[in-house]
Amino acid sequence: MFSYSPKGRLKMIVLWLLSESPKKGIEIIDDISKMTWGMWRPSPSSIYPILASLEEEKMIEKTPDGKYKLTDKGIEEISDYLPPRYKGTIDTAVEELESLVDFFEDIGKESLIPYKDRISTSINRLQKLIE
Repeated sequence: MFSYSPKGRLKMIVLWLLSESPKKGIEIIDDISKMTWGMWRPSPSSIYPILASLEEEKMIEKTPDGKYKLTDKGIEEISDYLPPRYKGTIDTAVEELESLVDFFEDIGKESLIPYKDRISTSINRLQKLIE
């Protein structure tokens, strides 16, 4: 797995950040700076060698737009540390969806009106998936 050295921890942080969404190296640097309230901003000379190493290990891949994204191997490597969206089954995801519907019912129609378009878009996307 990962070593507890500073470089090993930074590698894990990079993978964790990429689990959120594909990012360019500078975005990873910015995210780490934000996470630490500006107290630590890793240098490009620490981030880009880690990205190259992770790419060589097939844990990440570079997209045509220059962003790095996790591969299945990368997801597997940090699966114990990932948010539930990567760990669950389809059944778990459906349960979460049902819970969200329960939540929406609890807060009521008036609270949802400003989000009507976004909710409708999501419903339409789901509908297309199951047709």
